[in-house]
Amino acid sequence: MRENFEGDNTFEDIQAKTGIDKQRLTDIYFNTGAPEPYEFLLIEKAVGKEPGEMMKAYVEKYSVKKLYLALV
Repeated sequence: MRENFEGDNTFEDIQAKTGIDKQRLTDIYFNTGAPEPYEFLLIEKAVGKEPGEMMKAYVEKYSVKKLYLALV
């Protein structure tokens, strides 16, 4: 997620464009809170990505199968 907050897309810009609370964006940025689908869409729109692009990358990185195997 951090790569989406860098460059021309500052944290403050994303917060202003999405309306997502500062603490919630901080949680998403530092991977301490799983983003909701609507938050992905808002952030994607704010940074100029295609709808579903970030969600796809997130699901591939944190798939249910990987999480299940980590717990077993």
